[in-house]
Amino acid sequence: MAEIRFPCTAWGAIRRGRRRLAALLGGCAILLLATAAAAWASGRRWPALLALAVALVPWTAWRMSGDLDPLWLEVDGAVLTLQLRRRRERRDLIGARARRLAPEEVAHLERLASAGGVAAGTGGFDSSLLGEFDLAASDFSHAVLLDWGESRLIVTPDEPEAFLAALPAIGGGSV
Repeated sequence: MAEIRFPCTAWGAIRRGRRRLAALLGGCAILLLATAAAAWASGRRWPALLALAVALVPWTAWRMSGDLDPLWLEVDGAVLTLQLRRRRERRDLIGARARRLAPEEVAHLERLASAGGVAAGTGGFDSSLLGEFDLAASDFSHAVLLDWGESRLIVTPDEPEAFLAALPAIGGGSV
């Protein structure tokens, strides 16, 4: 079976959250750089260097915040490859069941993964409605639950119906 790739484009709450986080962290870094410049201009070298060093903290946080963003999913036979920005994960699809999340489950997932206007697209979660699961999301409205019984994964391919259609060929079914 040939590999089939499904892009994961950031949209909705996740895209808005990324923008908010970039604005917050970028604003902090710019403020610290301005403080460093003002201190340097007034002849205070050590405080300027300290402010410059501290400006690296929000920049590094912003840079690292996207390391686990999902870029694409690939189905190749009975193997699912999840390509994140800085890492690639492979999971065996044998015995996995899959289904789209219902609208009320999507709304619950979005509330669960959001805090302060920033939505987390990746991580491990435990929910009364969805149970314990790992999340690799780029757009909550495209959420697909993969269930292996012992573990669960929610992914968000841009074309969830085509993704689900690719899974029955390896024995997946609906949850």
